[in-house]
Amino acid sequence: MIRPQLSLRRPLAVTAAALAGLATVLACTTAASAVPASPTPTATPTATATPSPTATVGADGPTAPSCVAAADARYTHTFDGPAGKASITLTNGPLCRGQEQELALVSYVTPSAKFAVPQYVLDKSIKKFTGVAPGELGVATLDFAVEVPNCYTQVDFVFGSRLIDPLTDTSDRYGDRKVGSPSGIGARSTGPRAWFNGGSGTCSAAPEVIAESDCDGNVELTLVNRSGNADATFTITGSGGFTEKVTVPLRKIEKRKLSAGEAQEITVAATGMKDFTGGWQKPEDCQQPEVGTPDASYESTCDKMVFRISNPEDGTPLTSVFTPNKGEPKKLTVEPGRTGTVSFPASKGLTVTVTGDLDSGGPLKWEQPKDCPSTGGGGGGGQDGGLPVTGAAAGAIAAGAAALLTAGAVLFVIARRRRIRFTV
Repeated sequence: MIRPQLSLRRPLAVTAAALAGLATVLACTTAASAVPASPTPTATPTATATPSPTATVGADGPTAPSCVAAADARYTHTFDGPAGKASITLTNGPLCRGQEQELALVSYVTPSAKFAVPQYVLDKSIKKFTGVAPGELGVATLDFAVEVPNCYTQVDFVFGSRLIDPLTDTSDRYGDRKVGSPSGIGARSTGPRAWFNGGSGTCSAAPEVIAESDCDGNVELTLVNRSGNADATFTITGSGGFTEKVTVPLRKIEKRKLSAGEAQEITVAATGMKDFTGGWQKPEDCQQPEVGTPDASYESTCDKMVFRISNPEDGTPLTSVFTPNKGEPKKLTVEPGRTGTVSFPASKGLTVTVTGDLDSGGPLKWEQPKDCPSTGGGGGGGQDGGLPVTGAAAGAIAAGAAALLTAGAVLFVIARRRRIRFTV
């Protein structure tokens, strides 16, 4: 009998099913043992919160700075008036971006240890708090220092940068702008009263005079109170009865210009300096003003020898003497912008020499024109009782011209004796 071979398919399927059932039982048992029969408070999980971008950081980090408007800012301050020192601290800042607060410490020179006017600013210190961007840190404290005079003084620490100089009976007052005031903007800062009056002794001035002449005869006076600690009064006296008083505040400069008529003799007096005396002095770099050249000419007619002087508008007064070889000399003065003439009767051999402001350089000779009518031996210049001369020979004219070019050239000379060419 032939037996069929056993197949492994059936035992394998049974084994697989058994294993699957066992795995299912174990899984259920494990899940049941993982969950307690009743929940406990510590068994509930806790969620961790994620900080939002606007939340501030606590103990794990620094707190981001907040800002304040200038009108809401609050301060504390210190003040030492006699020493000229002050400081102020912003306590609830920093200021927000775009905000600012200026403060000033200022010292005055005064006429008394108590409040009195007039007062003049001696020194000042101006600083300010400025706003910052979010997350930035601003300056918390400002320090101030000014010079205090060694005489009567007042020192003020104020909100704002507008200072009063000079402080007089009619000027403004700082009022509640003073730091530490009981009301107003000054009350925003906590601390001592930040103003001081005191010192000892009357302040003194340190006057000085600087004189500068120009080329037109004027003098400019620079009145200086550069290093003093009080105002200085200068008394100026000039020529022609000129007088003026000028008050110069401490560490200031004033200028006064005296005209040529006032500046010949100058005296300046002020308490605290030796009197200044002086007057106009010609500067070395002055250029001589241009003087117009006069036009001088002469003409020989049949009966006269005529000299003509034309003085330009920019010329100087001219005075000359005309001396003929026959007869009396004549004097002629010609002002700028005018023309003057001098004439002499014609005669044979007549010569004229010009001296003074104009100089001919020698005798100038009368030459008879060739077209003169016959005079029968009269004053027209007849020769030895013969026929009258009716004209000058060409050779004589040429010789006369040559003589004029050499010996008769007259030039304009600045030093009152000017030579000038007299043209025919």
